[in-house]
Amino acid sequence: MKNSKLALLLSLCMTAGMFAPALAADSEPLDMVVDASLMPTRAAGAVCGVLIGMPVAAVRQTYKNYVSMTTSMADKIGGHECGPSCAVASIGTIPASIVVGTALGIYHGGKNGINGFNQPFNPQSFSVTKDYEE
Repeated sequence: MKNSKLALLLSLCMTAGMFAPALAADSEPLDMVVDASLMPTRAAGAVCGVLIGMPVAAVRQTYKNYVSMTTSMADKIGGHECGPSCAVASIGTIPASIVVGTALGIYHGGKNGINGFNQPFNPQSFSVTKDYEE
């Protein structure tokens, strides 16, 4: 009986001690408590943003690099409006755009996904918006 009362008293003191810094703040007293309660949501937003945003950004960057590389390479061969010159240019630009697009997509998707910590589950953190950060 005596041990349970002591344990209850200690747990109440520890609970009050956790919230004491929040109550001592100059600004809004419960901002730290609210921020602490949002921590699981923010962490889940960042993790989901990275896990979903990286593949999306990699596909988008691969396509973007393929179009720009093929256009510039085909212009050197015979013009980007000529089908055979685009086909010849694609022999080299497909593997290059896959490698470069995947690397850039991992970088940009990770960076956008981490920004999901500040704004959880924002479409920009998943790299699906039209003007995602590059």
